[in-house]
Amino acid sequence: MQEITAEGRYLVTAREVAELVIAQYGDGNGLFFYTPGGQSDVIVRKKELYDGAVPSGNAVMAWNLYYLGIVFDRQDWVERAVGMCKALEQVVLKYPTSFGVWATLMQSLAYGIPEIALIGENFGELQKDILRTFIPYKIFQSATRPSKDFPLLDNKPYSDRPQLYLCKNHSCQNAVTEVDTLIRMLEYG
Repeated sequence: MQEITAEGRYLVTAREVAELVIAQYGDGNGLFFYTPGGQSDVIVRKKELYDGAVPSGNAVMAWNLYYLGIVFDRQDWVERAVGMCKALEQVVLKYPTSFGVWATLMQSLAYGIPEIALIGENFGELQKDILRTFIPYKIFQSATRPSKDFPLLDNKPYSDRPQLYLCKNHSCQNAVTEVDTLIRMLEYG
């Protein structure tokens, strides 16, 4: 929702949910149970890892932790997401059709997940162009002005003209003003 609306409150809510999931569903080894700790009406707490018609909760949570870890500069969450992938690496390589979401996330981590920041007044058209462009597993934030609440949006010079930044680990290349230029930057590393 944040990528579409540019409202940071969605990310704040996502962070709160992630903290709750970590506290109540974590298994102590990096993965997550399907039910919260203390639930008394289950005999066994299931830990879903296989991606079937419905992605496994752990695969989705790995992506959530990675995404939110970048957005809020929470290296512990990024490391946990990467650790979750490493824990399943061998089984995913051996049976990739049973772990489609995991495999896609691992591939994205191997090739790099672009971080895109859009800053400036009247950024709506550039935002729509980014959202119309297929960029798998991207982290995209936009705002009219830099924001200390979100590290990817912090320390960017303000401009009346919207500026696009392609970043990796919060280190950004020079700003561009056209989506086509950003796409070329993505294609050529």
